[in-house]
Amino acid sequence: MSTQKFLWTGWAAALLFILGTTLLGYLLPDYNAISQTVSEIGKMGSPLYQQFQLFSIAVGVLVLLFALSLISFAKRNGLSVVPGVLLLLGGVAELGLAIFASPHPLHNVFGLSQTIPYMAPLFFGILWKSKIKSSFKMVSFLTFALIVLGIFLNLSPLFAPTLYPLEYYGIVQRFLLFVFYLYLAFVSYNSIFFLRKKTA
Repeated sequence: MSTQKFLWTGWAAALLFILGTTLLGYLLPDYNAISQTVSEIGKMGSPLYQQFQLFSIAVGVLVLLFALSLISFAKRNGLSVVPGVLLLLGGVAELGLAIFASPHPLHNVFGLSQTIPYMAPLFFGILWKSKIKSSFKMVSFLTFALIVLGIFLNLSPLFAPTLYPLEYYGIVQRFLLFVFYLYLAFVSYNSIFFLRKKTA
């Protein structure tokens, strides 16, 4: 597999996820992106159930291709494959979320398993450091800090339901998801830039 050929799937996954969830949410009658979760767009019985399922599968496949490409990229350039493996698990989790739509019990299982790929920015920052670009380490650690904040806010209704108005839960969830996918785009761009600079 050509390493550079599929590194673009990182920013493609980010673009598809952000635009797709926004558009599908807009098309769903009576859906409120401010208060409702992304999964509610494609829950069982939703008018957009099939469309959202296909959309989620497409995102999952792109993440899997990106992860495999990153693993290949890492091996060829003397970098750790651990971050790529974490993202590989993220692709599997996305496919699981697509196949087992809410309120299927396994939907929550795959949702919680996404905390594993959310650790990827930390490992990118530690293991890849500044080998890709001088700002790579700093952006990775900043992204991880934002993800930790996002996870805390997403789980806070379980132990601190009055921390913030729950009618904004949709925004809180999207903050976490969008930060993660934007980071994939960042890694994708910088990996491609590294290869082009190396072969120039």
